[in-house]
Amino acid sequence: MTQEHKVFIGPGMDGRTWGIKFLTRNWKEKHGLDTEVLTIIWKDDEPFEPKFLRTLDVVDAAIDQGCLVDLIGCSASGQLMLNIFAERRDKVHRGVNMGGFLRPGNEKGIRSLERRSSQSIAFKEGVYRFVDVEPTLTPEDKKKILTVRPQFGDELVPPNTVIVQGALNKTVPIGEHVLSIATTLFLYDPVILFLKGNSDSSSKSS
Repeated sequence: MTQEHKVFIGPGMDGRTWGIKFLTRNWKEKHGLDTEVLTIIWKDDEPFEPKFLRTLDVVDAAIDQGCLVDLIGCSASGQLMLNIFAERRDKVHRGVNMGGFLRPGNEKGIRSLERRSSQSIAFKEGVYRFVDVEPTLTPEDKKKILTVRPQFGDELVPPNTVIVQGALNKTVPIGEHVLSIATTLFLYDPVILFLKGNSDSSSKSS
């Protein structure tokens, strides 16, 4: 029996899932990747830990069923998915951060973590949790992490807050936050290759 390849995808700050579902609707037919877009509400008063534990339970259930599990976090969910990857690094296959804050950075104004997390204490807590977790990642762990950011600028998230040193850090040849994530999900083949075990591509890496 072929092992089911499950890809859990977390949404951005607005929590919308329909666009991600639409963009990844053919992944199973074309690539053998069974995608599930999770419902994660960021704009509420709930702290990070309950969101983390609920998502972890979903991931653990798939692992217990014998699935090969990948995690993709779009924007606000990037830190959540990589926090879960770190928690289950010996069981999760790959983790991907698409344009999400993984550290506070030094930006002021609209691109600051303070501004971006003003409606979500959980998001801010998750970023700081990953700051503590990142030093525990080994070189082998980092080989299983991909980060993606727009090559021509992101108006919401500074590029140096997205990457993981020692991981595969890619740029997609486009600008703008939401558009770059949508393009990545719909057209960016290196993500598919990475999830299927082949990280080689001609796209820019830094």
